[in-house]
Amino acid sequence: MKVNNALIILGMHRSGTSLLTGLLSQVGVRMGRRLYAPQKGVNEKGFWEHEDIVDTHDELLLSLCSQWDDLLPLKGNWWEGDVARPFIDRLSDLVRRDFSNADVWALKDPRMCRLLPLWFPILVTRQVRPTFICMNRNPFEVVASLKKRDGFSNEKALVLWLSHSLSAEFYSRSRARIFIEFDQVLKNPAEVLLKIEKESDLVFPIAVKEAGAKIDAFVSPDLRHHKTDAILKPSHDELSSMAYELHRAFTEMSAGDKDLHELVDGVAADFAAYQKKWNVELVEQIRYLNEERADYRLKFFQIYNSWSWLLAKPFWLIEKVLRKY
Repeated sequence: MKVNNALIILGMHRSGTSLLTGLLSQVGVRMGRRLYAPQKGVNEKGFWEHEDIVDTHDELLLSLCSQWDDLLPLKGNWWEGDVARPFIDRLSDLVRRDFSNADVWALKDPRMCRLLPLWFPILVTRQVRPTFICMNRNPFEVVASLKKRDGFSNEKALVLWLSHSLSAEFYSRSRARIFIEFDQVLKNPAEVLLKIEKESDLVFPIAVKEAGAKIDAFVSPDLRHHKTDAILKPSHDELSSMAYELHRAFTEMSAGDKDLHELVDGVAADFAAYQKKWNVELVEQIRYLNEERADYRLKFFQIYNSWSWLLAKPFWLIEKVLRKY
């Protein structure tokens, strides 16, 4: 019986997940029917995100009164509630449609760091053998990238990096996974691909050696827009110290140290304590804004999926603009 292998790419936005996923496409890993187009000045070589799955993730988050840059954690076991059930069915149908006959396929969306529990029953039902690939990039480079692209403050960007990174590690723990360093993808992409192929116990449709020219052409030094020399020493503020320690743990785990759960859990406990100190009025204001934004965008999704919108498809540029807000 043919095994349906999936490589699930996990990592915060701007962590190099697009680069790694695009690299996997060079060795024949299937990405799905429709992908988001490249964006000049952001991801010139593509996001490599499955358009229908990312849209479904977006709609799910809105239904939970959240969004990709929400500073607040999702509530409890949200994936077991009635809100999540129809999204499980939709995502399962998309996997069947695009990947049921694939020897190996990949899925990349930074939202999956927080949404991963929703995917476990889908992968089981569809008899998929997943390997989770955790991308590790210096968080202070991620902060610089988010500041340039989205205008985020250092604090917001670090909260998001910690939230996504801790969630991805926690949910993928005890499952088949590989930690990959962003710097290594840039320096030696072929070696990274061979590591993934070996540790996930699969064979790429196109041999790494055979795809050498395509790999070299795809990965170029100018893909890195923000460089931080080595790993920054922690500053006096709590967030920077936590980010430094977590990044250090992931770096050691990518080098083969598998037993750093105590260190990671220590950072998670410190981060939870940090969040508990937030001003109550601030948290309530964030929740209120989340609900307002969710209501607005869910209505847009309804319009977007209606016949009237399909008939007026030339106006799709409106949606492109609105997705930025």
